[in-house]
Amino acid sequence: MAASNGCGDFGCTHLSCGPGATRNAVDFGRRDFLKDTLAATAGFTGISVLGGCAMPLMQDSSPADTIITNGRIATLNPRAPAASAIAIRGGNIVAIGSAADVEGLRGPNTQVIDAEGRTVIPGLNDGHTHFIRGGLTYTNEVRWDGVPSLAEGMRRVREQAQRTPAPHWVQVIGGWTWAQFAEQRYPTLEEINAATGDTPCMIMHLYDRAWLNRAGIRALGWNKDTPNMFGGTIERDASGNPTGLVMSTTSLASLVSVWLRIPRLSPEDQILSTRHFMREHNRLGITSVIDAGGGGQNYPDNYAAIAKLAADGQMTLRIGYTLFAQAPGKELENYTAWSKLVKYGQGNDYYRMIGTGEYILYAAGDVANFAKDYPVPPPGVMEKNLTAVVKYIVEQGWPFRQHTSFDASASRVLDVLEQVNREIPLRNLRWGLDHCETLQPKTLERLAALGGSIDIQNRMSLDGEAFLKKYGTQAAADAPPIARIREMGIPLACGTDANRATSYNPWIGLHWLVTGKTLGGAKLQGDRNLLDRSEALRLFTSGGAWISGEEGKKGTLEPGKFADLAILSADYFNVAVDGIKDIESVMTMVGGKVVYGAGSFSRLAPPLPPVSQDWLPVRQYGEYYKRAELQAQQMARAFSQPQLIVDGGGWDACGCGVF
Repeated sequence: MAASNGCGDFGCTHLSCGPGATRNAVDFGRRDFLKDTLAATAGFTGISVLGGCAMPLMQDSSPADTIITNGRIATLNPRAPAASAIAIRGGNIVAIGSAADVEGLRGPNTQVIDAEGRTVIPGLNDGHTHFIRGGLTYTNEVRWDGVPSLAEGMRRVREQAQRTPAPHWVQVIGGWTWAQFAEQRYPTLEEINAATGDTPCMIMHLYDRAWLNRAGIRALGWNKDTPNMFGGTIERDASGNPTGLVMSTTSLASLVSVWLRIPRLSPEDQILSTRHFMREHNRLGITSVIDAGGGGQNYPDNYAAIAKLAADGQMTLRIGYTLFAQAPGKELENYTAWSKLVKYGQGNDYYRMIGTGEYILYAAGDVANFAKDYPVPPPGVMEKNLTAVVKYIVEQGWPFRQHTSFDASASRVLDVLEQVNREIPLRNLRWGLDHCETLQPKTLERLAALGGSIDIQNRMSLDGEAFLKKYGTQAAADAPPIARIREMGIPLACGTDANRATSYNPWIGLHWLVTGKTLGGAKLQGDRNLLDRSEALRLFTSGGAWISGEEGKKGTLEPGKFADLAILSADYFNVAVDGIKDIESVMTMVGGKVVYGAGSFSRLAPPLPPVSQDWLPVRQYGEYYKRAELQAQQMARAFSQPQLIVDGGGWDACGCGVF
């Protein structure tokens, strides 16, 4: 790998990796995927036309705990990009190749799993999400993720209002957009009040706005004397009384401050809720996440549920978490206190502290609402405070990340980082900026010179229409500038930013990376920024592994790495492009253990304890919305004959057991 990139890993997304490389040596498109597959598998998958003899990738000959066979395995390892069988021992991969190659590792107690000819990929890694916070309330939220119509969404709210007991609220907290609805509009306060009656209700649209019904206003005690909250405004009627609409203007803290006043589940129910949220992630093929903290998520209090699950060995998801500053103006105090409680790297492979962010200083960030102007803070104060915070964090040896959607905010952050770098070099830390929708070439050059990385999210897939209206077609076509980031060799990952600013479903993000389309169907991203399916998948696997410093442990399927993988419901590489959004896992494995199974794989998965209260909405609406069963069956039939897609068209599956 090119030394200037400092990655040293086959999972990186640098176009400059590899001696004299003119393209990304590890990002293979359809033609490259086919070429590399034939070359890497010749001699051990039944392909003999190319000659040669590639040895199977194997560690030692002790019996495997588990063997998965009859799979179409996309390893994302460029040295051996495809296989049909994989052997696992002690939670790690010990061999990968053809069925014949791993057969010698079968022992009398080896579990053999038939992948049924399905596509197998490395477990997905959400490079930026807010899982820990979302897990605490998952079972208590009416999720509108993927719901195709406002009518269906309001039906769910109406039904839930009838079963929700006092003092609890009906909550729809982000993860949806008006553009996904057939009606192409928001709900109205009249509709919400009619559906919910005397049950308090809060419906939040991304970090844009929220609606509270009359019962919710009464529960909060709001009246004409209630002041606007920090970063937002309360809409009022002619008499000055709150109508129930809250708009975020300059800070997402406005909506968070309202949500924090809603009654919570008990600690025991929060633990169970988190387990259900882990299972939902596993259902989508997710095996790892980078948790970016969040407003109202104080350490260690609001980490108690996930810490308990980690201590009890009940994790089915690997979580690297960063510490998000909680008190605007007191960020340095936050980090000073936390440095006495936790150290960088503390934890294990399932739950580990990996740094700070996504806000290390509130004033250094910008709006999460694309429809609103970015209020540029006056110069001086922000720079002084950010300098103090960054110096302290760097002195602790902690990596850091900062939310910067807009070029103006990123440029000012880099002013500070360049100054700090003169005193304390930053290159030894895996630091970076998150979101980065409008970063300009000069700003990217400055970031690259300091050794920074970028973590993008698919916020444009849900809020792209607002961005387009505010900034225009040209800006939207380069939001974010993926091609330029990759050309410059800047380490790049992708996450969802779930589960308020977007949905937690990574397949929506993968669809966006490949098509540039919003959930409303608008193609905003320019063609130069679109990725092929393999490249997109790398951003959701090895990209996140690099961010957390774990590229040697996960992100690809190869001997010595974690046996974290997903067997998919459809062939990601060949399914019709809009079918990417509907993919889920039929079997997910973390550390060699099956954590989710559906259909013929369901017998392999451990049971999940049911929620303890009948009224909780997860019982009725606990998954990302699925198409009608008939549509799913039709799609499965349409793609029952797998093909290899190359630039010139389609090839039938070769029958060698690899595809």
